[in-house]
Amino acid sequence: MIDLADVRKGFRSVIGALFAVTVTGLALAEPVTQKCEEIGGLEIIGELEYVSFIPEDTRLKARIDTGAQTSSLSITDKKLFERDGRKWIRFHVHDAMKNELVEFERLLKRSAKIKRHEAEAIERPVVELKIRLGKTEVKREFTLADRSDFEYPVLIGRNVLANNFVVNVIHKFSTSNIEEQ
Repeated sequence: MIDLADVRKGFRSVIGALFAVTVTGLALAEPVTQKCEEIGGLEIIGELEYVSFIPEDTRLKARIDTGAQTSSLSITDKKLFERDGRKWIRFHVHDAMKNELVEFERLLKRSAKIKRHEAEAIERPVVELKIRLGKTEVKREFTLADRSDFEYPVLIGRNVLANNFVVNVIHKFSTSNIEEQ
């Protein structure tokens, strides 16, 4: 008589061994520099990419973070104001490539409570921004924050990644080989 518990245990051992071999093989793989490709209509991007903000024509380095729900943009000099009875926000973004501050104005969509590790949650303004990442253009919500303590001014979260991109963490700046229009 076959004991189902033994079958399950054996199955788990085989799967575990296959997983270990696969992970070991991936860990030993040499990073390959190649152009951005697609899988099933999803663009393959790396852990770091360039993101263009439209219509400001500002291109910034971004960290791709599959653990973050919402994308974030580093800003300075934020100022809330009213236009046509609605709340707007004016802010500046440092474009390192052009070495200049670029002014943005957007409708304030909402405020978001951001959870932080071992610290109190903070409120951040949220706006909708149109971006181009590789060949893909999307309009998504971004929280606005002072990210000057971080290496990259943009964090791309799942709200941009979902249904558009696959992330291959051994790649960096793979979309920079694609001509942006």
